[in-house]
Amino acid sequence: MTTRRGTRALRTVGLAGGILGVIILGVVAVVGILGAVQLEHQPEQSETGEVVAVVDGDTIDVQLSGTTERVRIIGIDTPEIGRDAGEVTDCYAEEARTFLDELLYGHTVELRTDSSQQAVDDYGRLLRHVYIDGQNAALAALSGGVGVEYTYAAPYAGQTDYRAAESTARDEQLGLWGACPR
Repeated sequence: MTTRRGTRALRTVGLAGGILGVIILGVVAVVGILGAVQLEHQPEQSETGEVVAVVDGDTIDVQLSGTTERVRIIGIDTPEIGRDAGEVTDCYAEEARTFLDELLYGHTVELRTDSSQQAVDDYGRLLRHVYIDGQNAALAALSGGVGVEYTYAAPYAGQTDYRAAESTARDEQLGLWGACPR
C-alpha cells in the first residue's frame, strides 16, 4: 500500500524522469544538428587527376577516376572569353587562359577541397584549390597578374596570400594590370 508520502515520492521521481527524458532528447537533437552541420563542412580532402582541357583562366577539366570533371579554381577570377557570337572577350582573357594552359594542361594536378567553401558551385563545377608539383596554381596566376582575387562564398584557406599576390602584381603592373585600361 502506498502512503501519501510514497505517492508524492513517486510523483517526484516521475517528474524528474520526465525532465531527464526531455533533457536527453534535447541533447540528442543538438548532437544530430551538429552532426548535420559537420557533413556540410568536411575536412579538406584531395584527389589527383590529369588536366584534359583549360576552359579559361580559372576553369579546367580534369580526368578523375574515368570521368571528366569541370573545376572552378578557388580564389581567382580571370577575364571572360566571349563564347557566343557577338560576345566580347575581355582584355587579357586569352592570355589568362594561355597562362593556365601552359602551367596545367596535360599534367597531373592535386585538387584540394576547402571546408569553408561549397563542394560545387551554382554551375555544377567542383570548387577546388589546384596544385601542380606542390605549387598553388591560383597563387601562381595571381602573381603573374592574369586575374584578381575572388572570394566565392566565404573566406578560404590562403586568402591573405592570394590578396598579397594580386597586390604585388598590380603594383608592378604585371599581366592585365599593365595591359588593360582601367
